[in-house]
Amino acid sequence: MSRPTFIRQVTSSTTYHPDGSVDTTKDPAVWTLAHRGYSGCGRLDVWVYPTKAIALREGAALAMACGLDEDEQAVKLFEAKRYDEVMERYEATHPDTHLLRVQPAFLQYPD
Repeated sequence: MSRPTFIRQVTSSTTYHPDGSVDTTKDPAVWTLAHRGYSGCGRLDVWVYPTKAIALREGAALAMACGLDEDEQAVKLFEAKRYDEVMERYEATHPDTHLLRVQPAFLQYPD
């Protein structure tokens, strides 16, 4: 079965050993943007993107559209392309029930 190109090998775990060695495991995943805000009666919306960079950019754009365009600090961060910090600013300035995150969703394939 061929996999769509947006499925990537993403680091799923890193183990640090006492001898200084490091083991890293990678598994197939897609990058997701999750948002819960004022609209949708508390529903969680999730989008899938081909790369983390694109998901972060789109998440920051969503944050700006959800009111951060009036926040001077957020505007400066967005203009500097510091998208992860824009999303952090969104969560810091909105109620705890709101969420705006980018993270990998690891896929499970049947054996």
